[in-house]
Amino acid sequence: YMKAKKGNMKKTKTDPVKEFQREAVEQRICLFYVADRVKGILEDSKTDAQLRDQLEEFKDECVHNIGINALIERYEY
Repeated sequence: YMKAKKGNMKKTKTDPVKEFQREAVEQRICLFYVADRVKGILEDSKTDAQLRDQLEEFKDECVHNIGINALIERYEY
């Protein structure tokens, strides 16, 4: 494909393997996993403090995974 750079049109090669890997980075979430985690958190929490701690932990896990996916996309491709 063609890529514009500083006003000049320049041909760039594409690597089919890299293109496939870029498309294969999983950006979806499994709602079964999320529902299972929320259900477990609600069932296992005996106090409001425990509920909050477990929800914070799950939120941190989600944010961590979003960040890892972004880093993979940024630096691998």
